Amino acid sequence: HETQAHVDDAHHAHHVADAHHAHHVADAHHAHHVADAHHAHHAADAHHAHHAADAHHAHHAADAHHAHHAADAHHAHHAADAHHAHHAADAHHAHHAADAHHAHHAADAHHAHHAADAHHAHHAADAHHAHHAADAHHAHHAAYAHHAHHAYDAHHAADAHHAAAHHEAATHCLRH
Repeated sequence: HETQAHVDDAHHAHHVADAHHAHHVADAHHAHHVADAHHAHHAADAHHAHHAADAHHAHHAADAHHAHHAADAHHAHHAADAHHAHHAADAHHAHHAADAHHAHHAADAHHAHHAADAHHAHHAADAHHAHHAADAHHAHHAAYAHHAHHAYDAHHAADAHHAAAHHEAATHCLRH
C-alpha cells in the first residue's frame, strides 16, 4: 500500500470523493463537489471548473474557459491548466471544489488561498494568459482574453465577445 505521505489532516475534505490517497488524486473525474480549493496555489487549467466561483484575483487563471462558478479562486496565484488535474496533490482544504469535473491534473491546489469572485465569470473564455485579470467579477462574456496581460477592472466587461476590432474607434467613452 502506498503510504499517505502528505495526506495529513484531511479534516475538511467535505466531499472529496475517492481521496483515499490524496497525495496524487488521479482521475478526480467525478469530483462533483470538490468545492473550496482554498489553497489551490497552482490550480492548473480549470477549463471545466463549472462552479469555480470567486476567482477574483486568479493571477494566472489559465483557461478558465468554462469557469461557470469558479468559487473561491480569489488568489489562485498560479491556477494554470487544471483541465485534467490528474495529480491534484495537496487538496488539503478542497472543502467544496464544486464541479472540478475535469480537474485531471490539478497539481498543487494546496494554496488556492482565496480563489474568490469568479462567481459571475460565466463565459470568461480563453483567459489563458490573463496575468493580472483583476476584478473579473462580472466579466459575464469576457471572451478571448487570451493575452489580456493586465486586464484590470473588467468588473462589468460584459459581452466583450462581440466587441469587434473595427469598432474600437468608438470605445473612447466606454468608461461609464
